[in-house]
Amino acid sequence: MPLTKNMMARVRVIDACLGGPGTRYWSKEMLLAAILEKADIRVQERTLLNDIYVMRYSTQLNYHAPIKYCQKGKGYHYTDPDYSIQKLPLSESDIHSLELAAAILGQYKHVSTLAEFSASIDKVVTLVNQLKKTEENSGTPIIDFEKAPFSKGTEYLEPLLESIKAQKVVEVLYHKFNEEKPDGRVVSPLLLKEYRNRWYLLGVSHEKEEIRTFGLDRIAALLQRPEEKYKSSPSFDADTYFRNTIGISYEKGSAEEVVLSFTPFQGNYIKTQHLHATQEILADNEQEFRIKIKVAVNYELVSTILGFGEDVEVIQPSHLRDRVFGKLRKSFKLYASI
Repeated sequence: MPLTKNMMARVRVIDACLGGPGTRYWSKEMLLAAILEKADIRVQERTLLNDIYVMRYSTQLNYHAPIKYCQKGKGYHYTDPDYSIQKLPLSESDIHSLELAAAILGQYKHVSTLAEFSASIDKVVTLVNQLKKTEENSGTPIIDFEKAPFSKGTEYLEPLLESIKAQKVVEVLYHKFNEEKPDGRVVSPLLLKEYRNRWYLLGVSHEKEEIRTFGLDRIAALLQRPEEKYKSSPSFDADTYFRNTIGISYEKGSAEEVVLSFTPFQGNYIKTQHLHATQEILADNEQEFRIKIKVAVNYELVSTILGFGEDVEVIQPSHLRDRVFGKLRKSFKLYASI
């Protein structure tokens, strides 16, 4: 049986009753009344009995609650007066999960929205380590994530998150890298997305009346525009929007079949970390490792291919092959005189 939100709420009430001070034995009627009062959930007796069974025997919850019915006291009680589901120890798997979560959140501790949550997880991990007597290792990190030494624009994460949740229009003073001065853009924000340690805002441009992408590192200022009506995009879905895309640059038009030939050695890396979800192996031998992916040809795809240098060749489409070759030829000219 799936563990629903209502069931967990009922279980917490039962635990509070049986483990709390005061009443020693709780009848079914008393427990049903407490669930109604504290969780605002009205249930039948058979549901209560099932909840008690789950607390005792569920392998999902793994509570093994010591609940017994006392004939003399005419009610349920904990045979261990110190037991509570709030006091359950964490397993090794739980500890590892918490450490991983803390390490991930630690990359963004400077973002005020996450700072308090991250600090709380750090405290929990530290406490668990103390209980497990692993303090001697707590100062040495065992996981190290890629991080940028400087990331401009993260100060806008919190106000943009609030604007997305509240569906409030903002004006972005946006400074493109290839323009001398920033330009104001009125935007209905939809999504925040990270790619390679940079954050991006996706939103409906009121001027263009279409979804546009804005790098947070290029935002010079952010203003609230409460007088503007929010333009929602009910059909927008992040997974669908980026389905045929590598990176953040959305390209209009259909995805294309891109065939790439890698050296056998580089192929070992491509096998273990796919370039795209559509990756399909066409050849894997001593001469080459050839794959096919179906993606839009965008800036990030070209940059990814160039990053493999001499270990990759674009087979098709021809326009992508020409585009990559043109950039390689320009690069060659930089070193031709050496």
